[in-house]
Amino acid sequence: MRFKKTEKNTSNKTNKSTVATSGRSVIGVDITPHHIRMVQLSGRQLSQVQLDKYAIVPLPQNVISGHEINNYDELVSLLQQCYGKMKTSCKQANVALPASLVTIEEGLNYSSDEGELSLQEFVESSVAQVGDLDEMNYDWQELPSSGKDQLILMVATKTEVVDRYVDLLDDVGISASNVDVDLFAVANAFAYADVNEGGEFAHERIAVFDVGDVALKALIIEDGKILYKQESNFGLEQLIQLIQRNYQVSEGEAIAMINGDAPRPADYKDMISDSFNMQIAQEVQRTMQFFYATQNMDNNSEIKHIFISGSACVAGSNVADMIYSQTNIATQQLNPVTLATNKTKVDDVQLKKDASSLTIAFGLALRGLV
Repeated sequence: MRFKKTEKNTSNKTNKSTVATSGRSVIGVDITPHHIRMVQLSGRQLSQVQLDKYAIVPLPQNVISGHEINNYDELVSLLQQCYGKMKTSCKQANVALPASLVTIEEGLNYSSDEGELSLQEFVESSVAQVGDLDEMNYDWQELPSSGKDQLILMVATKTEVVDRYVDLLDDVGISASNVDVDLFAVANAFAYADVNEGGEFAHERIAVFDVGDVALKALIIEDGKILYKQESNFGLEQLIQLIQRNYQVSEGEAIAMINGDAPRPADYKDMISDSFNMQIAQEVQRTMQFFYATQNMDNNSEIKHIFISGSACVAGSNVADMIYSQTNIATQQLNPVTLATNKTKVDDVQLKKDASSLTIAFGLALRGLV
């Protein structure tokens, strides 16, 4: 989605799986309280997307708390550092707002037969229920609908929130082509992955989980529609704290253990890896239970497959096996960025370590290619 004010909506496009890319380069910028991640992609076809460059820079504590920027100047400096590491001339970037700062309405029903409101006026009336229209940025998209009414996906947030992220990139020296939502970036990354893998799950009901630095983002998707979304405060931060509690080490030492850059104690698998994977599996189970509670239970309500990614999903930790053992649903740890052609100078071993954390930045960069 691209946040706008009152100009004519242009986001209703052909299905992305059939659209050729423009061939230009775009950078996806993912900002969390712990890291800045940038991914640069280019390509002319969705089957020919290239991973040109990427960079990751850790954030010191308290630069961002929750979703509040506490030290704007330091954040700009670190964004410049991350951008500088990529050694790129690309100036076009997409950045995401946290879903908690955005109002998302997935199922608004619009009928042209009722009243005299145009589609845009209908959307504006919905945005006005969130806040003063003059103080809001918003976008909408028409969803596939089999009934008489048109289903509308609408997103809205305060203009000052969008401006804050646009200004950040401007101060770095790059332009914000799109301001999106992190949940949609996750969905976009996995939609690309499915197209790239042959579209096996295009019409199936699937669950997608991104276990990031501080939050677990969950989506239930079918036929390109988001049926259910949820975000919980659970992620890499809890894994770091678990290691610190068990081994009395610093945060830096804990991260080094996670990344395999420091020796792990003999009981690490039992005390840390398996324990944390079980916590992830329990979070996944809770999400499924909440989703099923909203459904009329029949065979069509069943989730057919689970995909999981995110910075807290450590490569080789067998988190997918743990989730399958708890849910009895086929589960795959999939890092969409690895499906692009690797044109970076990073070797495959290092990319494998980093890939799980790049899903949102990757999904954002993809948005600029279609």
